[in-house]
Amino acid sequence: MATESRKTSKQQQPAAGEPFEQVAVFNDVAMDFFSRAGGAYFQGASALNGEVVKFVSARLNHDAELGQCLAKCRDWNEAAGLQQGWVQMATQEYLAEAGKLFELASRMTFDSWKPLREQTDKALVDLDKPVA
Repeated sequence: MATESRKTSKQQQPAAGEPFEQVAVFNDVAMDFFSRAGGAYFQGASALNGEVVKFVSARLNHDAELGQCLAKCRDWNEAAGLQQGWVQMATQEYLAEAGKLFELASRMTFDSWKPLREQTDKALVDLDKPVA
């Protein structure tokens, strides 16, 4: 009788390597997801950083040019005209830059979530398959 209970309990337990195989498969999927999502995030963050550096550099150049032009002005009206033009140009450039940064941030978000969407779609397809 003791032998029978040992056999029954052994038969009900999963194979020795099975739980580890399931964990390994899950880890592979998770590592792939985090690797792809992280790569997309850092690529997007790098693009955002590069855009900000380029914009700031251009704005500093425009500001320096304004200072040089103001130093050459002969009267207050000429200086006021230069400043007015500078403000209009700066406003347009800041608005354009905000649009670029929004587009880059949106793309980064979309690309970072893409691996999760793909895994979710795959899981939903697997759920629709009939159980054999």
